[in-house]
Amino acid sequence: MKVISLYKAIKATISFVLLAILFSAVFYGCKKDDTEFKTSLSIDRRIVRVADTAASTRILVYADGNWNLQIKGDASWVKLDRESGSGKGEFQATVQSNTGNLPRSVTIVVTADHKTDTISLQQRGLVPAINITDANANGIANGGVMKTAIVTNVPFNLMQHAEIYDVAGGTGWISNMDIKGTNLVFTLGQNTSDQPRQAVLRLSYLDALGTLTKDSIVVKQNPKGGYDNALLKDFAYVKTALAAGPITEDIYIEGVIVSDKGNPNMGQNANSATNKHVVDKNENSITSYIQSLDGKSGFRIRAKTGGDNIFGRNEIVRLWLKGVTLKKETNPARVTLDQVQSINVMSKVASSGPVLPREMYMKDLTDEDVYTYVKLKQVEVSIPNGSFFNINEGYILRTDEYPLNIRDIDGNSMYMLTNIDVPYRRDGNHVPEGSGNIGGIVVHEELPRYGGNIGKYSIRHVTREDIDLRQDRNDGFSNVLVEWSRFKTENAVGPTAAKNPLTPDIGTGTLTQSLKSPLDFTAPNGIITTSDFNGLLIESTTVKGIIGNGAWYCNKWWDDAKNTGAWWLITTSTTGITKPISMQIEGTSNIGGPTNFIAEWSATGTDSGTWNLLSEYTLQDQVDYTNTLLTQVPGCKGLNFQFPLAASGLTNLYIRLRVKNKTVGNSTSPSGGTLAATGITRLGHVSIKYNK
Repeated sequence: MKVISLYKAIKATISFVLLAILFSAVFYGCKKDDTEFKTSLSIDRRIVRVADTAASTRILVYADGNWNLQIKGDASWVKLDRESGSGKGEFQATVQSNTGNLPRSVTIVVTADHKTDTISLQQRGLVPAINITDANANGIANGGVMKTAIVTNVPFNLMQHAEIYDVAGGTGWISNMDIKGTNLVFTLGQNTSDQPRQAVLRLSYLDALGTLTKDSIVVKQNPKGGYDNALLKDFAYVKTALAAGPITEDIYIEGVIVSDKGNPNMGQNANSATNKHVVDKNENSITSYIQSLDGKSGFRIRAKTGGDNIFGRNEIVRLWLKGVTLKKETNPARVTLDQVQSINVMSKVASSGPVLPREMYMKDLTDEDVYTYVKLKQVEVSIPNGSFFNINEGYILRTDEYPLNIRDIDGNSMYMLTNIDVPYRRDGNHVPEGSGNIGGIVVHEELPRYGGNIGKYSIRHVTREDIDLRQDRNDGFSNVLVEWSRFKTENAVGPTAAKNPLTPDIGTGTLTQSLKSPLDFTAPNGIITTSDFNGLLIESTTVKGIIGNGAWYCNKWWDDAKNTGAWWLITTSTTGITKPISMQIEGTSNIGGPTNFIAEWSATGTDSGTWNLLSEYTLQDQVDYTNTLLTQVPGCKGLNFQFPLAASGLTNLYIRLRVKNKTVGNSTSPSGGTLAATGITRLGHVSIKYNK
């Protein structure tokens, strides 16, 4: 027993010693000692990721002897401070800026003693995006070119793309997939079967950082249709002989498409009623316009889904109306073909050339022109400041569209409508200041943010080329008599009648407020500088389009002693002018400021004299960031007023913009408040013009 016990004791001692030796080897042997590090080749990082800005980074190399560096891939944006080294050392990699580009990477190969290791040098950049707007695309049996809007910053040739066909429908009937402009396009072959077929188009992109971005669209193609008994009817028959509601007659129309699938300026995008901070873009995706072959009558088409909107500009289409819902509206009289599906498209073929607009003046427009493509002649932007979309860009997700006031040589005016996704709406270029022609589709739309009814007719441009105006103001039909376009802060100290913040930019005249001292430009009770939103979004000059001294405002808009509204008073002379004059203004109010105004003019300027009514108008409340109403505007509203000839040739012309009543907005309603002395309204532009 003692021998056995001794044996166990010796065995335990030996085990303890061996364990101690092993622990010592692990602990001390694995602890890195740079002075004694021995390896043929090692690097401290195999993936090095840097920011998208120009930068430098250092990478450690451990080797027994000499080592060399080599870059594989596009090395134009990378510079190494050395090509080789020896033993423990480091090298520096310097990268150029990658701002505005997709992520990129190169491989740096390190070799030593016949051994190789690699480093992936990655640089961040744009976050890749692939977003196909429609969930599905529905083609007709005859096939043809299809397109759907896509938002992406990845070139098509860098994407992986695949066509995944359902077994029952066969394969190979989709071809020529590509991205052209803002559209994903592809071609469908003819479906000669009496059964529909389906496939999925999938796009994906694996970036240099290893992030996969992808999206897909379901493509459905209709079987052969049953249109053999359908009768051709003209547009007049549909408008006058059919009642509103579902169409039961087996009929079709033939016309030409003047809109363009995927174009962002086709329909009125509205803020979601349940979320005032989100623009619902479905309406634009389902809206198209078809006009008769002679161009004299038109319909709006509202597809059932974005995938059912398969209409391309300049296509001649035969549209089966059985099952379509007919919607009729008045003032102006207009007709919408609603719930149109791809099965309703009997055929569509490209026309032999582009559809040419009918040319006319604003005064010639009639209800029959609604939803047709026209060219308005001798037109100019009424207030040629800033861009096509002068708003505070901080509220872009609370803005459905912008109405730019335009006027013509006859003194008529209307609004040109631009949606938020139009790429040239605010691209850093100044709006044209001369005159010319404006083409587009005639529509009627109501914009709550700009007072609801903005006129009987408006126009939607389809392309930038539709806005064919000369750039120079001298190349226009207007002479400017007098103009105010900003608050001159440089004249605020020691103002005089001849030189003050509201001295005109052009011409001679005065602009005051009836309850304010004419030369009081001090806060809080004078006429004070404030912001306009007509900046060009050039980074060095504007932030969010805001011009800090682009407008002027004041409070106290009700004369309690006389129980009447106060007014802006504009004075000038029209001596020697023999043609009618016009006035252009832009303005807005703060919540609680006046909403309803009366524009009137006089040759005497006295309360006892005759004041002639020019027009009544509204200015809407500016948006409240924390609680934006659908009736609040994120910029200024532009208006044009045409005077009778009697206002010309006067030694003195007085114009007042008078508050009509105390009805104002509050935080929950556009008319739920009462005007108080602190209520504010502003102007950002006033001009008076006459034709050359």
